[in-house]
Amino acid sequence: MASPAPDDRPHLTLSELVARSGVPASTVHHYLRVGLVPPPNRETPNRFSYDERHVTALRYIRALRERRGLGLEAIAEELPQLLSRPVDEVGTVEDPEEGDAACRLLDAATEAFLTRSYAEVTVGEIAEAAHVGKGSVYRHFASKEEIFSATVERLLARTALDFAEMVELLGGAEGVQTAPEKTAAEFARLVAEAMPVLLEVGARAAKGHEPSEALARRVLRTLAEAAGRPLVRGSSDPDEAIDPLPAGILVLKEAFSTLLTWAVGPDWPPDTWPEGREIDPEAQAGGAGSARPPAP
Repeated sequence: MASPAPDDRPHLTLSELVARSGVPASTVHHYLRVGLVPPPNRETPNRFSYDERHVTALRYIRALRERRGLGLEAIAEELPQLLSRPVDEVGTVEDPEEGDAACRLLDAATEAFLTRSYAEVTVGEIAEAAHVGKGSVYRHFASKEEIFSATVERLLARTALDFAEMVELLGGAEGVQTAPEKTAAEFARLVAEAMPVLLEVGARAAKGHEPSEALARRVLRTLAEAAGRPLVRGSSDPDEAIDPLPAGILVLKEAFSTLLTWAVGPDWPPDTWPEGREIDPEAQAGGAGSARPPAP
């Protein structure tokens, strides 16, 4: 693992790390716990910070998962080689497969659709952000509609992977059953990351846009399956196929209830765990379960 960051390196808060890497805070905590990323820098006894090493590691993990479909065990084997450059160079490491124009276009589209409405985003802006000629976009996607659909599918896949990892962090299916409120809150936090795009899909479907109606149904089914699959895996005879939808729908009901509660509150979503306390990142990195009160 990389050595502690020098004092002259930029120090990032957890929120800034999430914004830079595109990885949800709950998933960052999980990666810290299993040792995929370096422990945070301790600023004071109750304050931690991150730097470019963490941004780079998280971007690699995200790219390896989304673009190559690798699991965490495979990533753990490959990541050290990717991060083998000297510490001074880590901040300039590019994402794997940076030359893949389709992936760059989806990266740019995801950022655009998460911050602006469908109507406000143009193909030209996506192409410019991805450093791809506008005419070349159509070699990969037939239209802006297809780019948008691919963005939604990517966000759904990321949510499913993140939730499966979160279930593992909570102790598997048995652990989830003993902590249903935390499970719903963590799934809600993951869904909140994609909420601007999901609301766009719902709004267009409500207006009678047929492609969006089909996409909205697929979104709900995929979210329910993503929420239910980790809960039923291994829970009975392995030769018997178990429908994850019933379990997933229960999680979705609680998750959307949590989202509504957040929507009328001051934070979206709150940067705290369900019991109202922030996780101590250093304790998570070591596998402990301590927590500290949020800063005033």
